[in-house]
Amino acid sequence: AIEEESVRLSQLATNVLNLTKVENQNILTDVKQFNLSEQLRTSALLLESKWTKKHIDLILPMDEFFVRASEELLKQVWLNLLDNAVKFSSDYGTVEVQIKDSQDVSVSISNYGDAIPKESMDIIFNKFYQVDESHSTEGNGVGLAVVKKIVDLHDGEITVNCKAGKTT
Repeated sequence: AIEEESVRLSQLATNVLNLTKVENQNILTDVKQFNLSEQLRTSALLLESKWTKKHIDLILPMDEFFVRASEELLKQVWLNLLDNAVKFSSDYGTVEVQIKDSQDVSVSISNYGDAIPKESMDIIFNKFYQVDESHSTEGNGVGLAVVKKIVDLHDGEITVNCKAGKTT
């Protein structure tokens, strides 16, 4: 129990430091062209132990898409969103990643499991907010706030949609 609490506190400290760093950033640095599809696949591999433990099928994009952005910051976005998708998926479920490129590049990450309550939809990107108020799942309510700030820095938009047990 002490070891688990130490790990939890360490993760909280790291997440708060990441949030503080990103919140204090007003412009993007290290912007370059890179393979978004490859970054998403690599991020999924970093979380392999979590999705294999729950026997989740992971569907990843096969086509190659390239973006001009901060590679380091976007990696944090994908790790947070994929981690949440796995965390809130049912065992033996599916997590699907799609990339669309029309005028802007759009990435969607979907999972099947408990829906986010309607009253939480507008505030899930707030600092320290957790949908699971019982705290029975891992997390500290910082990840989505970091994601939102990084997306804002890229002049992007992030939305959440829940329909028929599918969260995107």
